[in-house]
Amino acid sequence: MRNLCQLSLLILFFILVGCSNSTGYKNEDVVAIVRGEEITIGDLRFLYPDEKIMDAIEGTVKAVLVIQEAKKLKIDVAEEVQEIIEEHATYPAEEDASPVAEVIRNFADSQAKKLGMEPEDYYKKYIEATSESMAYMNAYVQEIIGEFQGDIDDIDEYNEQGNKVLNELVAKYKDEIKIFIK
Repeated sequence: MRNLCQLSLLILFFILVGCSNSTGYKNEDVVAIVRGEEITIGDLRFLYPDEKIMDAIEGTVKAVLVIQEAKKLKIDVAEEVQEIIEEHATYPAEEDASPVAEVIRNFADSQAKKLGMEPEDYYKKYIEATSESMAYMNAYVQEIIGEFQGDIDDIDEYNEQGNKVLNELVAKYKDEIKIFIK
């Protein structure tokens, strides 16, 4: 059940991300400031393909805000972060022809090339970087609306409630969020 909930929130995280182009910006350009914490183009370039960076801004702002709020509530996700890393940080072997392995390799290869890294190294750092966000998002939503209790048919409703919680959090702190690049 826990993995289903994590998968659901991972899907929600990626739904928050879309598609555009970041050409013309430098890595150090500040995209947004969330309650004093800067998000730069470089931060986004590490996490997303260039053509998706601009549409990833809102989702990244939400993720940063959730992490801040969860830490404020003293939510501890260290164990969950370690579990996610252990479960997902292994770069898929070339002989693995599954669709998931193909997607992971294509994404990691593209990002690694852009960043001058080896795909295996990039993928490990990517999983480490995104695990905290996923764990905090999952824990925060569960703190507010409770753990997912339904069956797979109810997951869409749970995701809608989770997204509502995130949107309410953004609305609560709208005066402390500045987005400079849209």
